[in-house]
Amino acid sequence: MSKSFCVWIAGCLLLFAGQATRSEETGFFPLFNGSDLSGWVPVNVAPNTFTAKDGMIVSTGKPTGILRSAKQYENFILELEWRHMQPKGNAGVFVWSHPLTAQGTPFAKSIEVQVLDGHETANYTSHGDVFSIHGARMKPDRPHPAGAERCLPSEKRSKPSGGWNQYRMECCDGVLKLAVNGKVVSGGSECRPRKGYICLESEGSECHFRNLRIKELPSSNPPADEVQPVIDEAACRMTSPLPRCPDCGGIARPNILMFGDWGWNEARTGE
Repeated sequence: MSKSFCVWIAGCLLLFAGQATRSEETGFFPLFNGSDLSGWVPVNVAPNTFTAKDGMIVSTGKPTGILRSAKQYENFILELEWRHMQPKGNAGVFVWSHPLTAQGTPFAKSIEVQVLDGHETANYTSHGDVFSIHGARMKPDRPHPAGAERCLPSEKRSKPSGGWNQYRMECCDGVLKLAVNGKVVSGGSECRPRKGYICLESEGSECHFRNLRIKELPSSNPPADEVQPVIDEAACRMTSPLPRCPDCGGIARPNILMFGDWGWNEARTGE
């Protein structure tokens, strides 16, 4: 038996062992039952924007909005697969999200994990960008070329439209690491808030999601100002504790990004 053949056999065994370890990882439960959208809440979308079909969550992309989890998550590992059905499609996964979209926009205050096809510039890519939106905060793992709170991936691993891609998001104590098709390529730390909802985003084009599963990790009991609010939708009232000023203990006035605001005004944070 040749030496090269033995090396090939050893490589195959290591590959199969890694796949078996991942598939046998315990503690996960499905976020999607494969037949309907139980456990999910549509926000700012049409009745047919998100539907369950053939074991997938199908987004038409229109209008722009979100489908969020019915409950909040703090520390967890989230896995899912996605594919765009046309070139240059756009969508996203939001973690630690607000339950409602930000005023004047179809997007929610959250950390976004980009689900994009065929767009490549110096400032954003289609291979697993991670960034803060609409008042959330994040320190990228690597400095962004334009100074944005956005981590660009270390390599290109996403398959083009029509092909399935796998995301694994490890989110713990405000730290997020994204693996694209089996390898960690991007992430961020000091994420705020660090407890909230998980959302699938609709943004212009058809996108499919499947094999959504989550493993919850132990809580670190974040303070109220690092937790997204819980809303009683029927009463249109906030039911979770109000965030308070760390200095005086009074109810904090939020620093909110409005429509057309793309930067955080640090000077207002202490007001």
